[in-house]
Amino acid sequence: MTFYYLQEIVMVYLATYSGVLLSFAQTTDQYNLNTLSNNEGIDNVTSTESLEPMSGVKSFSIESSTSTSVASVNTALPADCSQREKNRGQPIAKSSSRLRKCCPLGENLNIYRENQSDSMCDNGILKFEPDVISAVLFDNCIEDLEIETILPYDIGNPCNSSFQYDDEEDVFFVLQDGSLLIIDHDNESYTVEKNYCLDIDKTGHLFAFTCITQVEEQIAFAKVVMVAVLMLISMPCLLLVSYLHLTLRLLRNLHGLSLSLMSLCLASGYFVHSVVHIYEIPNTGFIGYVVQFFILSYFCWYFCICFNVLFNVWYKLPCCIQLTKTWATINFVCYCLIAFTGPATLVALTVQKGLPGMPSYFLQGLTESIRESQRYFIPPVSTILICSFLVNIISFFGFQRINGYAQAEKNDTAGPSDAIFDQQKYEDVKKDAKCVSLLGIIMIISWLFEIVTFYSGSNSNYLLLCDMVNGLQGVWVLLIFLVVRRRRTIILRWWYDRGSHKIEGTELQELDKNVNQI
Repeated sequence: MTFYYLQEIVMVYLATYSGVLLSFAQTTDQYNLNTLSNNEGIDNVTSTESLEPMSGVKSFSIESSTSTSVASVNTALPADCSQREKNRGQPIAKSSSRLRKCCPLGENLNIYRENQSDSMCDNGILKFEPDVISAVLFDNCIEDLEIETILPYDIGNPCNSSFQYDDEEDVFFVLQDGSLLIIDHDNESYTVEKNYCLDIDKTGHLFAFTCITQVEEQIAFAKVVMVAVLMLISMPCLLLVSYLHLTLRLLRNLHGLSLSLMSLCLASGYFVHSVVHIYEIPNTGFIGYVVQFFILSYFCWYFCICFNVLFNVWYKLPCCIQLTKTWATINFVCYCLIAFTGPATLVALTVQKGLPGMPSYFLQGLTESIRESQRYFIPPVSTILICSFLVNIISFFGFQRINGYAQAEKNDTAGPSDAIFDQQKYEDVKKDAKCVSLLGIIMIISWLFEIVTFYSGSNSNYLLLCDMVNGLQGVWVLLIFLVVRRRRTIILRWWYDRGSHKIEGTELQELDKNVNQI
């Protein structure tokens, strides 16, 4: 009887224990299944939301951007970000941090409403003051440090193609390192963009353009170094031309002094420009404005040389006028004012607009902002070359006019003016005009090559040849102005007579006096 009750108790215990184990196993399996389902749900949200397009903006992928997307388990926002994990890449303000502005200073966007992707810059009427915050980035959380930050501007759009954001539909801020922070509408993700630009239109709306594809260097570093070396080769040629026209008395006239300063300006510009690109020195700021000034001065001095030929042909030679030393100095000072004041004004306008001053060499105008950066270089140089070409044409007709006078004087037996007319001066001016015209043809061809390389979007080898022609302008100047027969004769005579000293009459008298005293 006792055994029966004991057997019954054991059977009840085993049945109860088996039920508990089975229930526990089912609970464990259900918990694992729920956990797996939740993990799969987070993965699905992460992969889906990271590809979900923002409101009004197409979906895109950028290698340089940092995207963070987290599933929202609770709709309630956290009180602070202390419970979150910090991002590895934090924005850090540096001296090189810049806020990227699309348009030059004092200009705003001009948006065509029928096509929001097209934009251009126009004279601004509103002040550009975007919000700059100092923030710490966490996992799906941003902590504003509430530190006032002011960043200098970097002008230009770095994008080949871009997406557009509007402050009416999107929320974005500029971080302390100059990058752009974009927050989606549901506060579920944010994006930090390095390649962008900001600006406002005339209605006060703030627009942001982020890059789909960024402007890449179209000219390889090896090609840049090759052209820079050619510029360095041109330097000794230019310095030799300048030295000879400053040293030799027969070449140190108004034309020679102008040619000397023209060569010095081009040599200085080539030297700074080539060193900057060979050693990869940042070319923004002061050093870019220095190169711009010297290159513009080179073209302005060429115009002054052309005008000097015109002045001789149409005024000094026909009127048989010989300028005194004082008037020649005044004339040279006027040329200096033209050659230096014009470039200085253009550089001042470039600084005022906040544009980079580096000339278009080694650049390609792939975007509107790059083309906009050359507004005070390419159009002025083109204008100067066109004006110089017109001056040379007018000088040509001046020579025809003088030849007509000479033919009339030959037929006139009385001609007292034959003794007054300086035939040697006429021949010198004529040879100078030939050299100036030949240099003008080379400069125009080189400049056309430069425009082709700037506005071409390809990366062909012929573009390198165009840049090489520009880099050898110093060699062309040397060959044109020193291979001319008269100048070659003067230079060779100076070379053979170097070290010799011509004894003047006063020195002979002093020598005789010393001999008599002895």
